[in-house]
Amino acid sequence: MFTLTILLILAIMVALFGCLMGLFSIIGLFFSLLTGILVGALAGYLASRFMGTQTSFLRNVVLGVLGSFVGEFLFGMFHIYATGSFSSFVISVVGTCVCIWIDNKLFH
Repeated sequence: MFTLTILLILAIMVALFGCLMGLFSIIGLFFSLLTGILVGALAGYLASRFMGTQTSFLRNVVLGVLGSFVGEFLFGMFHIYATGSFSSFVISVVGTCVCIWIDNKLFH
């Protein structure tokens, strides 16, 4: 629970700071990238909790970012598209759960 709170606070702070610095500046681009990584880590963390697996922070980040693409692809096949930040995050978590399931089937 402590890790989840820290990730949420960091993601919100970085997102707000990135918006303040401007999207087209180098600093804004860096903070947008950092926000994506933190949101991927948060999605990976929640998905690993849902799936009952224990993984490292780096693996959560990789599976979270990959899961975002997988979720958008899978939901797009059924013509379901995210219309906001929350729905996009939910799709990322579902896609990350799919990635964890595939990972468990292939490598364990």
